[in-house]
Amino acid sequence: MDEPAVDLRILGKVRLRVNDREVRLEPRQAIVLAIIAAAGGKITTDDLSARLGVSAETTRSHRARIRKSAGVDLVTSENATLRLAVAPEAVDLWRFRTALRSGAGRPSHVKLSLLREAVALWDGAPLSGLDSRWVQDDVTKLSGEGRRAFLELIELATDAVGPEGAVGHAMRAGELFPDDDEIRVALWRTWSLNGQTSAITDDCHRRAALPAKLGSPSRARLHKEAEALIARARQTSAALPERRPYSLPAVQSAVYGRDAELELLDTLTEAGGVRVVTVCGLGGLGKTELAVQWGHRVAGQFPDGVLFADLGGFSPAGPARPEAVLADFAKQLGISVGSWSGAALSAAYRTAVNNRAILVVLDNVRDHRHAADLVAAGERSRTVITTRAAVALPAVAAGHVLTLAPISAEASLEVLRDAIGSERITAEPFAAAKLMAACGGVPLAARLVVAQARLNPGTGLESLLARLGSASAVLGAKPGGESEVRDSLALSYAPLSAGAARVLLVSALHPGPEIGLDVIPFLSGLPVTSVLDAVDELLRGSLLDPLPGNRFRLHDLVRAFARERADEELPAAESAAVRQRLLSWLLAAARLCDAALRSGRDLPDDLSAAEGAPLPAPVDEGDGRRWFEQEHETLLAVLDSPDFRPYAKYRWRLPLALCCYHTRNGPWLTAERLLASAAEITKDELPEPERTRYQAVCHRVLGNIQRKLRKFGVAERNLARSIALSEQAGAALDRANGHQQMSVLQEDQGKWAAARDHATIAGALYETLADDRGVAATLPTEIHCHLELGDPARALERAPFALELMTRASTQYNRGALHRVLMDCHLRLAQPAEAVIHGEAARTCYAESGAPTNEVRVLAGLADAYAAAGRPEDELRALQDFAVCYGRLQQREPEDRKLHIAVKSRLAALGA
Repeated sequence: MDEPAVDLRILGKVRLRVNDREVRLEPRQAIVLAIIAAAGGKITTDDLSARLGVSAETTRSHRARIRKSAGVDLVTSENATLRLAVAPEAVDLWRFRTALRSGAGRPSHVKLSLLREAVALWDGAPLSGLDSRWVQDDVTKLSGEGRRAFLELIELATDAVGPEGAVGHAMRAGELFPDDDEIRVALWRTWSLNGQTSAITDDCHRRAALPAKLGSPSRARLHKEAEALIARARQTSAALPERRPYSLPAVQSAVYGRDAELELLDTLTEAGGVRVVTVCGLGGLGKTELAVQWGHRVAGQFPDGVLFADLGGFSPAGPARPEAVLADFAKQLGISVGSWSGAALSAAYRTAVNNRAILVVLDNVRDHRHAADLVAAGERSRTVITTRAAVALPAVAAGHVLTLAPISAEASLEVLRDAIGSERITAEPFAAAKLMAACGGVPLAARLVVAQARLNPGTGLESLLARLGSASAVLGAKPGGESEVRDSLALSYAPLSAGAARVLLVSALHPGPEIGLDVIPFLSGLPVTSVLDAVDELLRGSLLDPLPGNRFRLHDLVRAFARERADEELPAAESAAVRQRLLSWLLAAARLCDAALRSGRDLPDDLSAAEGAPLPAPVDEGDGRRWFEQEHETLLAVLDSPDFRPYAKYRWRLPLALCCYHTRNGPWLTAERLLASAAEITKDELPEPERTRYQAVCHRVLGNIQRKLRKFGVAERNLARSIALSEQAGAALDRANGHQQMSVLQEDQGKWAAARDHATIAGALYETLADDRGVAATLPTEIHCHLELGDPARALERAPFALELMTRASTQYNRGALHRVLMDCHLRLAQPAEAVIHGEAARTCYAESGAPTNEVRVLAGLADAYAAAGRPEDELRALQDFAVCYGRLQQREPEDRKLHIAVKSRLAALGA
C-alpha cells in the first residue's frame, strides 16, 4: 500500500491535508499535532499530558481521534513516547529547518537561495488559531527561529543584490513580526539605503496611531532610531541623481570556488583601502560573472549608483570607443552631455564619480589604456576592471591586480552537483570527476558540460564522459547550439601577430605539459628575438602560463584549440617537420643524459638532432637525472601520443634511452609498457646483425624491469630470448649482459646455484672482453651466492678485489649493490661494525645515484646493523629515515610494503 501524502502546516494557521484532502481538526487535535511537530516529531506521553493538564488516558484518546479524523495513523506510540509518523518533508517547520541547516557554511549565493526557500514557508504567525495557553512557549520559540532567518536573509540580500532586493523580505518580516523592534529597524534600514524617506515617516505615523497595547513597548527608542534613519535616507536621496544609475546586468551564472577572490574584491568596500581592482585571466574563467555577482552583492554600499559597460576589448566587432562609453555614463549620472564636450565632459564625469559613492564595472577591457578615462577612484567611488590581457601593474596607485586561475576540482564538482543533484554524482563518482577534470577548472566549460547533462537527464554520466571526456571534446561542446569555449578562445587568438600565432601552434604540437623557452626557437624556426616577443604577447593574452626556470605551460583547452588551428593553418608536412625536430632533440638529449647516468648502453647514432637543437651538457649523474626529471612527462606524452606513432625509429630508441633513469627511479610499470612496445618494433631501418642485436637489448632491459616488478616468469623468458638473440648476432658483450641480468633474476628467486652459474658465465665473457665494469657488475651476485650457499668466508675473500674494481670501473649504483651485499654478509657473520660501514656506504651510493627504492631497502638492513652494534639512537634514526623515504616512493613493491610494516612495528616498540 502506498504511503499517504501528508502535509502539516504550523507556520501560520495550523492545517492538515492527507492525500490532498483537507482534514478538519478539533482544537485539541490541532494542538497535539502542533506540539509534537514543534518538538521535532516526538514527545513523551507524560510531558504532553502535563502540558495539556490531562491524564495519559485522555492523551491516548486524542491520538485515537486524530487517527479517525485523518484516516491514517499519524501519531504512533512506543515506550511511552508519541511520534509523528510522517516523512521529513511533510511538515513545513521541518522543511524550514532543513533549508537553514543546508545553507550553513555554503557560498553566499547558495545560502541566499535556501534562505528564500525557507522563509517562503511562513504563511503567518506560527500556530495561529490555537489557544495560546497550551502553545505559548512553542510560539515564542518558533517566532525566534523565523525572525532570525528573516534578519539573516535581509542582511544577505542587501549584500548580494542590494537594498532594493532586500526590501521585499524586510516588509514581509514586518508583517509577520509587527511588534519586533529589530525587524522594524531592519525594514527602516533598507528603506533608508534606498533613499525612501517617506516610507519610514509614513510607517512611523501609522505605528504612532496604534493603541499602546499594539505598538512597541520601546516607542521612544524606536523614535530615536527612526530619526537617524530618516536623516540618512534624506542624505542618500539628496546625493542621488534624479535617475540613480544601476546598469549592472543580471547574474547569468553562479560563481563557484572564488571565495578568496571575492574576499579580495571586498577590500574595495573598506575605507582608505584598494580603490581599483583589475581582474584578468584566460577567457572563460568567469571574470565577468565574478565582477557582476560581487557588484550586485555590494551595491548597497554605493548609494549613488552602479555603472556597467562592456568595452568589447576582444570583440570581433572591435572595442568600444571610450568617449562613447563616457557619454553614456554621463547621461546615466544626470550630466547634460550637450553642455560638455571632450576634456570638459571627462572632467565633469570624474568630478561626479569621485565625489559620490559610485561603483563602476568596466568589463572586457583591452588594456588599462582603454579604460583610463572611465576609472572612478575617489574617496567613496570604486572600479572593477575585467580583461583577458595579463596585467603586470595596477590601473592606479591604490589598485590591485587579481589574476584568476582555474577553479579547483572540488568547485567544479560543486557546479555539477548543484545542477544535477548529489544522487547522480554519488552513483557515478568516477565519471563525474573525470568530466569536470576535462573542463580544466574553466567555469565556462564546466557550465557547458552541465548544460549537456541537463539537456538529456536520461543520459548517464559515463555516457557523457565518453562524449565529453577530453579537452578537445569539451572545446566543441554546444548544448545551446554554439561551441562557446571555442568561440571564447577564438576571441583571444584573433588579434595575435603572425609570430605569436606560430609560437602558440608549435607549442601545441609539443605534447608535453610544459615547454622550455630554449626549445621554442628550435621547433618554430623563428629567431630568438622574435620568439621572445611572441612569448610576451602570448603571456599578455593569458594564452601561455609562465613557470619557473623560463618554462611555460598551455592550459589543456588552449592546447586543444591551438591543435585545431594548427591542423587548419599549418600544412601537414610542416607539422610533421615540427614533430621530427622535437623527436630528434629529445633523443639526442636523452642519449647524452643517459651517458651521464653511466648506463653503459650504446644506441645507434644514425639519428641526430637538427642543427640548432638546444642540447644539454651534463657533467655528472645529477645533471643527467635533472634533465630526465624535467622532460620526463614530455617523453611519456610523445611515446603515448597517436600523433607520434608513425615515427617508429624513435619509438624504440627513446624507451631504451629512458631505461636507466626508470630503473633507478621506480616508475617500472611505465618502463615495462614502453619497453614491451619497443620490443615489438621490428627495427627494419637497421642492417643485420645490428637489427638482431638491438632486439636482444630490448628484450634484456624489458626482462630486467619485469624482474624488478617480481614478474619472474616473463622476465626469464625475455632474458633467455635476449641471450639467444645476442648469440645469433655474435654480440659477445650483449650476451654477457644477458647472463649477468639472468644471474640477478635467479638470485632474486633464491636459485643460488643457477644465479652463480650465470654470474660465472657473464664474468668470464667480460674478462675476455677486458670489460672491468662488466666484471664488477657480476661480483655482488657472485658474493651473495657464496653467502647463501653456506660459504660466507669465500664471499668475503672476494670483497677486497670487488671493492677495488668497483671503485675503479663501476658506477655509484653498482657500488651501492656491492656494499649492500657485504652488509648482509657481515650481519650473517655477526660482525655488526663492518655491516654498519657497508650499509652506510650503500645508502650514500644509492642516494647519490638517485635510486630511492634501493635506498629504502638498505635503510631497513642498516637499522638491523645499528641494533646489532648497540647503537639505538642510530637505529631509530635509520627507521625514521626509512619511513620518510618510503613515503616518497612513486612505486611500492610487495617487498617494500612488507619492510614498511616491520619498520612501523619496530618504531612502535621503540615508542617513536
